[in-house]
Amino acid sequence: MNAEDINPFINSVHELFENMLDCKITTGQPSLAEKDSTDSFLIGVIGLSGTVQGIVALTLPVNTALNMIGHMVGAKFEEVDASIIDGVGELVNMIAGNAKTKFEDHSINLSLPTVVRGTIYNVCNAKDSVFLAIPFNSELGDFSLMVAIKPVIVSEKEATHACISG
Repeated sequence: MNAEDINPFINSVHELFENMLDCKITTGQPSLAEKDSTDSFLIGVIGLSGTVQGIVALTLPVNTALNMIGHMVGAKFEEVDASIIDGVGELVNMIAGNAKTKFEDHSINLSLPTVVRGTIYNVCNAKDSVFLAIPFNSELGDFSLMVAIKPVIVSEKEATHACISG
């Protein structure tokens, strides 16, 4: 994984916060994702397929999720409900969708987002992939974006067939 693969996601987070949430954010130092946390999180996950494979996960402490979604829809939330779950799914969808448009050399498809909640969930690395965690700080709360992405290697025959049938 290199900067060209990660920068579209970082830029998408900044654009989302500046345009939709009218909120400035700062980006922390990316690092390999750590396992195990005792905090309660909401994790929005979306899969990538096409000429790359991967996963994008937005990891939000509950208070950050309540603040962000509340700010987005103009309401105050005290607890996680269906609106918060849907909002976290939409946030990760917007980040991944915007990042997808920034890739010039890849054709990327997105899965439907999934949101999980709890203290026992971890986003784990798939075989031959590594999650890079990018921490962000904002006035609405801290959060992380985790990205694991790798190119899909197809044979010349498969590439030719895909071009003919596609």
